[in-house]
Amino acid sequence: MAAKGCNSAEYMYDTAYIFVCLRISPFMRVLNIMLAQVRGGVETMSLRYHEAMTAAGIDVLSLGHSDGVLAHHLPAECFRPVNALVNHDPFAAWALRRIARDFRPDIVLTHGNRATGIALLPFLGTAEKTVQVVHNFRHKGQLSRLRAAICVSDSVHDSVAAVHPDMPLFTVANFGPLTERPVKPAPAGTPVLGTLGRLHVNKGIDVMVRAMALLKAQGVKAVLKIAGDGPELPRLTRLIIDEGVSGRVQFAGWIEGPADYLHGLDLFVLPSRVEPFGLVVAESMAAGVPVVATDIDGPKEILQHGALGQLCAAEDPEALAAAIALALADWKTTLEKARAAQSHALSQFSLAAGQKRLVETLQQIAQNHLS
Repeated sequence: MAAKGCNSAEYMYDTAYIFVCLRISPFMRVLNIMLAQVRGGVETMSLRYHEAMTAAGIDVLSLGHSDGVLAHHLPAECFRPVNALVNHDPFAAWALRRIARDFRPDIVLTHGNRATGIALLPFLGTAEKTVQVVHNFRHKGQLSRLRAAICVSDSVHDSVAAVHPDMPLFTVANFGPLTERPVKPAPAGTPVLGTLGRLHVNKGIDVMVRAMALLKAQGVKAVLKIAGDGPELPRLTRLIIDEGVSGRVQFAGWIEGPADYLHGLDLFVLPSRVEPFGLVVAESMAAGVPVVATDIDGPKEILQHGALGQLCAAEDPEALAAAIALALADWKTTLEKARAAQSHALSQFSLAAGQKRLVETLQQIAQNHLS
């Protein structure tokens, strides 16, 4: 008898989210693999995929690091620990071979290059069923061995297509448990700015800190709450002191659920250098919080090239400070964009919208590319 994954009604209703249940026919089994231990957007989306597929009636078994996001959020019957210390880790490969033999998946869905590299090993029996979810621009040549791939944004799709023009590619924009709140009114006191994400150099938090120093010098009142953790924390702590903004910038730590944090902001700022998607932008939009973001791939796509929020050049503290100052000075226009942004986010990036896109995509892949 094949091993069981997780598609029980008990699990579906234990989750904190509500999906429109789109039942898969014929019945489908999916191995969902994310091997990283860190907390970040890719890891969070691997969990969202599990939840969305389970709610759609797909039998899902997720594999991941024993101390990773999936391990901490999924019931034991839905999850198997697999620790991969290196690429092509032989112990992880052996574990995957055994699990796949027992579970007999129709699709092996991988998140990250390490998971894909192991799933494509020839002796596991999973290579011809492997579909990678490409979350960023750091994809590798091993993609050419896949039957199909799912991209999280149009910009990621284009970057893969440029290297693998003949590969069947599908776009499923990231999605999440969006919380709708009333659109923020003009701040009555000192505006509260916020940014949320892993404290990594790609996120550009250092640019945001320098922009805060410029706003202070210009006499623009504002405080900044930085939510997240990561390797940049010591450097950012020193930079805040060096820039003289210790009284204006504070760290909020890692935020599991962003809704309450976002509700306390007047303006959300995404200062990233690299951002293939940026789900936190959509979360802010849904929460009624106006957005200022760098004019790069993911945020530009979500904000409809500036129609739904303020965009500015990346890696430019002066441009970022100017965009923030403009948003705060012209609150009427800022709120008009925020209202339109909220409607767009709720219709395009909610769990129900994402589940529908994902289910339809998996059906197409299973019927046309893996048979």
